[in-house]
Amino acid sequence: MTQVLAVLGGGPAEAPVIDTAAALARIAHARVRRVSLAADLSAEQAAAQVLGALDSPGIVLAVLARDERSRPIWRRVAQRSARPVVLVPAAARGRRPEIRRVLLPLDGTAESAAAVAGAVEQFAGAGVDLVVLHVFDAETVPRFWDQAAHAGRAWAEEFLARYCAQPGVRLELRTGVAGEHVLDVAEAERADMIAFGWSQQLDPGRARTIRRAVLDAVVPVMLVPIAPG
Repeated sequence: MTQVLAVLGGGPAEAPVIDTAAALARIAHARVRRVSLAADLSAEQAAAQVLGALDSPGIVLAVLARDERSRPIWRRVAQRSARPVVLVPAAARGRRPEIRRVLLPLDGTAESAAAVAGAVEQFAGAGVDLVVLHVFDAETVPRFWDQAAHAGRAWAEEFLARYCAQPGVRLELRTGVAGEHVLDVAEAERADMIAFGWSQQLDPGRARTIRRAVLDAVVPVMLVPIAPG
């Protein structure tokens, strides 16, 4: 049977980690497997334990606390895991444990869309409301932005057909810096999770949008590795 890994290391985010893992397990028709990290482990040892568990047969993803104390652990796991990793902030405690709406920021590349396609299919199959967000910058903003609404609708239909063709998906469009819109749209849409396809780079100057979402979101953030090549 498939399993969702709930990584427990104590602290205020432990309860929302369990709740989030349980909600994802219901969506994936899986069961939750708990892994407790000993307090005397180094960050490298703890990350190795989690990554080893992630490599076990049947594991589909891991759910970890995203707090400052465990940052050396979750950074290592997220950047090395071949499977999706969900990072849960302590601020998620007290929020509804169900996942009813997911925000999918897509940058308009086939790679990022392909990375989250499996998760999107499972969410859609479970009746989760999916909201796609695409943010134009000064170089990519299309001509229709200041034109008739029907041109925008045609562009949106083509975008969803190419990158997220699940029935019922809604598309939100913004202009500017993506990192400045993701959290605002997530809050406005009352999203229960944000899901990204990503290159597993968190270094300064890389993945600014994802780093901001990971560090500042009050809902869990799913990071799905983009397959090499």
